[in-house]
This record gives sequence, structure tokens and C-alpha cells, in this order.
Amino acid sequence: MFRQLGRFCARRRWWILIAYVVLVPLAAVLGAPAVRLLRIGGFEDWSADSWQVDRALVEELGVGAPDILPIYTVTSGGNVDDIEVLTGVLGVIDQLKADPSVVRVTSYYEHGATQLVSRDRTRTFLVVNLRGDDQSKGEALERLRPLFKVDGTSLILAGYVPVNQALYQSVEEDLRNAELLAFPITAVLLLLIFGSGASASLPLILGGLAVVFAFFAMRMLTLVTDISIFAANVVTVLGLGLGIDYSLFLVARYREELARPPEPGETPARHVARAVEHTVATTGRAVAFSGLTVAASLCGLLLFPQMHLRSIAYGGIAVVSGAMLLALTLLPALLALFGTRIDALRLPFSLSRPPKDEEHGFWHRVAFGVMRRPVLVAVAVTVPLLALAAPYLRVNPSIADHRILPADSEPRIATDVLDADFLPHQVTAHEVIVRVPGEALARDNLELLYAFHERMRAIPGITAVQSPFAPADTVGKDRVLALLAKPRAEQDANVLAGLELFTRGGIMRFAAVSDHVFNDQRALDQVAALRSLEPPPGGRVQVGGIAAVLWDMQECFRRITPWMVGFVALIMFVVLFVVFGSVTLPLKAMVMNSLSLTASFGAIVWVFQDGRFATLLDYSPLGISDATQPLLMFAVVFGLSMDYEVLLLTRVREEFLRTGDNALSVAHGLARTGRLITSAALLLVVVIGAFATSKILFMKTLGVGMALAIALDATVIRALLVPATMRLMGAWNWWAPAPLTRLWKRAGLSDLEE
Repeated sequence: MFRQLGRFCARRRWWILIAYVVLVPLAAVLGAPAVRLLRIGGFEDWSADSWQVDRALVEELGVGAPDILPIYTVTSGGNVDDIEVLTGVLGVIDQLKADPSVVRVTSYYEHGATQLVSRDRTRTFLVVNLRGDDQSKGEALERLRPLFKVDGTSLILAGYVPVNQALYQSVEEDLRNAELLAFPITAVLLLLIFGSGASASLPLILGGLAVVFAFFAMRMLTLVTDISIFAANVVTVLGLGLGIDYSLFLVARYREELARPPEPGETPARHVARAVEHTVATTGRAVAFSGLTVAASLCGLLLFPQMHLRSIAYGGIAVVSGAMLLALTLLPALLALFGTRIDALRLPFSLSRPPKDEEHGFWHRVAFGVMRRPVLVAVAVTVPLLALAAPYLRVNPSIADHRILPADSEPRIATDVLDADFLPHQVTAHEVIVRVPGEALARDNLELLYAFHERMRAIPGITAVQSPFAPADTVGKDRVLALLAKPRAEQDANVLAGLELFTRGGIMRFAAVSDHVFNDQRALDQVAALRSLEPPPGGRVQVGGIAAVLWDMQECFRRITPWMVGFVALIMFVVLFVVFGSVTLPLKAMVMNSLSLTASFGAIVWVFQDGRFATLLDYSPLGISDATQPLLMFAVVFGLSMDYEVLLLTRVREEFLRTGDNALSVAHGLARTGRLITSAALLLVVVIGAFATSKILFMKTLGVGMALAIALDATVIRALLVPATMRLMGAWNWWAPAPLTRLWKRAGLSDLEE
């Protein structure tokens, strides 16, 4: 099949080029708006209690999360009770209430919420609740921003929405900077690797086009589903990385085939066509199946309910498919067009030109050196990798908050002011909703709810519980219950204003303020304690807030991750069996890929969670690790590692079929691909490593972790562990039960054998 594809591309090269000349501008124009249409956030899991509470706060109580928190600091030497400040802030509140996106505005002036005033009374803040998802809230912030100004005060904005907006803008800026950094470095490295301007240009062309078609695919996806902004980063990394990798493999193989002596009577044109045909039949086949392994690995993210994880899967699958299609159609056509001019614009030197006699080259010597002492090498490689993975056993998974922003970012500064000058952690309080039969303000229910309030206060580390019962400590329980039980028509207007924040119908809300940061284990223990409280008879308790979101996310990942790993492993096993007709090689490949991956997991815990090299890498240690990073690294790096595995073992299989000698085939296979794999890995490390320059800690950690995993995989795994284990396994490398082998051959899957 692949030989026929290569023959078709060589013969119809002009038609293929014309088709791409038409398609590329169309894809570029249609895909250009894709980034603007991508959504902010996408972390919701509506099946979780925490997100159901978030929705109920808006839809049933009309309050919601602390989306925007404008903080006013009096600059005139007075305090927040000055008439100028009071009238100015009330004017802002009136304008905000008129906006359809605003659910509620809570203030010290209208609700008597003293916790919204700083200890020295020179600062106050509003709590603005918005409706809609993260994207619509971000659009509302841009519309409302000019309304917040008050004369005689300085203004800074905190809250979930300003933090998300700052994160979005930083990611977009980092994306541009990473591209500007990675592309020229990659171009120089390709020139040095190939030693030819013509050869080096092809991977750059395909890498760029892979990104263009991926953004076009994402633009089409936005018509039917929401796609997160985080998908843009994966598309750029994988588009450049895989487009360049696949082109590197194919161009190198084409140059090798072109260097073979022509057959007797073969014309130069036929020699070029045969080189293209054989390149696609061998390395093209490896590229196709390696692309399938990367796409299959990314499919594991589709099992999770969070939109940002599914978006990364969609974007990644789109760019892998595009890179693979370009490598198997456009590139062979370009190779046929270049012909013997593939080495045009040659440089006087090359960093990695293979020796004329590869049997005496570096990689050949490495392979035989390893296979002379396979057990020693296997132990010497495995033990350090396991030691590097060990720190992951103490990972402290969390979710991003304002502290991942640069230190000079306004939302980060504003949030720090909230914790320093006001009641600490009140904006990250545990949100507890209690549903009872009948009216919550009925006297019988009030007695039960008050008892629930007291049980909440007794939980260790809860510093305050904001609810209608909060004044009971000063005026007494009976007086508060009598006041709350009054008919609405007889109720005091100020009491009604306060009650609107906490109760409606059969629902009552409690905000339990913790003494701990939301991602502290003690705060998570409080979530468990709150959920274990006995509700009033016939009632139901739900716990939300950012700590509960983290708790639910961790539980979601614990529940689904084994299914993801099992799904990816099964798909990988099937794909690798189709490629090699062996059941032992896929199992061995997955074990070895896991070694480099878990080693990188441990390394990022040791560096970023433990706070090492903070000055060198320019970050602020937080003592946590992002909970989603292992999932993303597994999905992306596991597939990329299989990419190199397929390329190496395909060449080993070719040599084994030719010689029947296991050791010799491993040595020849590594000699033919070792230079290519290390070159490809170097290029991919440059592309991914460029994201380590990000100002956002999440992106920096992901860039360093993925670059390390790829570097380990392309060096110690492929160059040392693979030859050692293949030597130890001998003929068992290619073993499969006879019925499976017959099925494999009957289905026409053994193209390589032909």
C-alpha cells in the first residue's frame, strides 16, 4: 500500500503541488481567526458537586463565584466612609447592576458586610458575580472595566475573571515568543544537520504547513464544539515538532536511497521515482504508524469531562493527522520534484553527516558495546531512571491560581492585598448549600440549620462561617432566630438585603472561611469533613468553592486515569502489533517509554515543587504541582516516544529480514537511525524547550518536563536500553502466537516483508 502511495506521489507530483497551492491559502485564511475563537478556561466538570454548587449559586440564589473583585484604596487621606467615596462606589454599583451579565454586586455600603473593609478602613472591595461561562465572563470584564473608576481612589482588580484574563494574555504572548525563538534556532540546526539548504527547507515548510492546517481544523471544530485556548500551545508544539521530525526522517531516507547505484538501464528520472517509492514504502510506513500512535495517545484525554483536556486532544489529533498527511503526500511530491537537487545549496560542513562505512561508525560501535554486556547496561540505565522518578511519590497536585502569574501582574498583586489587608482566604471560602423541605426560614428549619451552622464552626481550621446566623455570637441565638423567622412583609429592609445573599426558598448558603490556603491538605480535609456532616432531616448538603473543585478534580483524575492508561496501552499494543507482527515488542516498548516518562515526572517535582533552580529558571516556588501536567505529558510524550520506537524498530526489522541475525540487525538499525533520532529529538527539544521561557509557571514546567522526557527517551532509552533488551530477548523480539501471525499476514499488514 505505501509503495503504491509513493509511486502515485512521484508520478502525480505536479497535481499534488497544485492541489496544495490551492488548499494552503484557503486553510490559512479560514484558520486565521481560530485563536480569537478559542475559549478561556474550560476546567468545569458539571457532574461534580463543586461545579453543581457553582451553578446553583448563580441560578438559584443569584450570587455566584467572586468573579470580579474591584479593590478601592482611598488616596485622599480619608477612609471608606467618606461621602465622596461612598457616593462614587454606589454610582459604580448602579451602573454594574444595569448590565445583563451581572448577577449581583455585594458591597459594604449596601449589605453592611464589614469583611469587605480593610483593617485600617482605607480599602474596600466589591464582589461582582457574573453569569455564563469563562469566555462570556471575560468578555463582560472588558465591557465593564471602564465603569469601575471612582474619583479619590486607586483601583486594582482581583477575582477569577481578571486572573483568567491575565493568564490568557500571558499564554498568547508566550506562544508568539516561543515561535519566534524556536523557528530560527530550528532552521539553523536543520542546516547543520543536513548540510544543505534545499534539504533543510523541506522540514521547515512542512512544520509551518502542519500548524496552518491544524488551526484550520480547530476553526472548523469551533463551529460544533468549544475549544480551549490551551489547545493552541499543543498545536504549535506538535505541528512544528512532528512536521519537522517526519520530514527529517523521510528526507534522510530519500537521500540514502538516492545514493544507491541505479539499476542497469535505469534512467535518472526512474531512479528518482524509485527512491521516492522505496522511501514511502519503508520510512513513510513508519511515519504513518508513528502518527497513529501519537494520535491514539492523545485520544486518552477524551475520556475526561474537562473541556480544556478534550480540546488539547482535538487540537493534537488534528495537527498529528495534518503532519502525517503532509509527510505522506506533499513531501514525496516535493522530493520527486527536487530529484537529484535535494542537496543543492550545500554547506561546506555538516554536524552529523554519516560516515561512508556505517558499520564502523559511532552508533554501530555503541550498539555492539551495549550488546556485549546487556544485563549490566540494562541495570545501569534502569536504576537511575527509577531514582529520578522517586520524587513523584510525594507529588502535591493542585490547580492553577493567581500565584502562577508573573509577580508584577495586577490580579496577582490584588489577590495578595486581599489576603494581607482583609479577612484571609475569604474569597476562597468553602461554599456550602443546604437544601431542606419547605422554607429555610421556617422556625423549625432555622433551628436545624443553626445546629448545622454550629457543627461547621467546630471543624478544625474554620475561622468564620458567613451565614444569617453569624450575629448570634453578639446578640444571642434566640433573638437571631426570631428575627429571621419574621414574615417577609414585616422584615427590616437591611435584614432582607443580607438574607438575599444566603437564602431563597428551601436553600440556605454558608460560606466557611478556612485558615489555610485552598490547596493545603488541611483545607482539602475540611472539604471532606463538611461533606460528611449530617444534613437536617430530609435535607441535602453540597460543598463547593475552589478547594472542593480541587478535591473533585483529584477524585476525577484518580477514577479516570487508569482507564485512560489502559485505553492508550491497548491502542498502542494493537498499532505496534500491526506494524511488527509481534506481541512482545509492544509490551517492551510501553515499559521503556514509561521509564523515561516517570523519570521526567519525578524531575519536575524535584525541581519545581521543591523550589530548586528558581533563580536560574525564573519562577516563584509554590510547593505544588499542577494536577493536569502528568496527564498532558503522558498523552503527548508517550506518543512521541513511540514515534522514535517505530522508526528504530522498523529499520531493525528491515535488517533482520535481510540478515536473520538479531545482534547484527540491531546494530545496523541503530547505526542507520541513531543519528536521525538524536537529531529529531534535539529539534523537538528546542521547539518544546522554547515554552520553558514562559512567564506562566504551568507552561514553564510543562516545557521543561516534556523536553527532559524526550531527551531521555532519545538517548539512554533508544541508544542503550533498547539494544540491551533486544539482545536479551533474541528471537523472542518478533514472537507472536501462530494464529495472530497468520491473521497479520492474511490481512496484508506485513508490507515490510514484501
